[in-house]
Amino acid sequence: MAGTVLRVAASIHGSRRRAAQSIFSAFPSLPIASNSNPQNIGGCRSRSNRSKRGLYDGKDIRSGNNVSFSMKSTKRKFKPNVFKKRVYSEILDEMIKFHLTTSTLRSIDNAGGLDSYLLTSKHVTSGEGLE
Repeated sequence: MAGTVLRVAASIHGSRRRAAQSIFSAFPSLPIASNSNPQNIGGCRSRSNRSKRGLYDGKDIRSGNNVSFSMKSTKRKFKPNVFKKRVYSEILDEMIKFHLTTSTLRSIDNAGGLDSYLLTSKHVTSGEGLE
């Protein structure tokens, strides 16, 4: 659970990085799945490197087709709506900058804040940033 956030924290510079890592020092007893694979979300497919760098709430790059009037198909990619956003952490009492999708912002609002989202979301998994 904490691995994704610590991996996300690796993209944050300087004191913000230390602050993002200290979110989980306030919760030393976080449940950690020992058999979790950071490449595998919910047992279905691997994550892109892009989605490992931020809070994407399960969204990722999808592929599909553009279909013209003549029904000719050409390959295309559907990318998630991602932007940089500063989000307030109640535990750290400061703003932390993340790459977020719009669905993540809605999920953070529904969870009641960034800290509760990080603790309850099924999309935040343990991984390489935990060690």
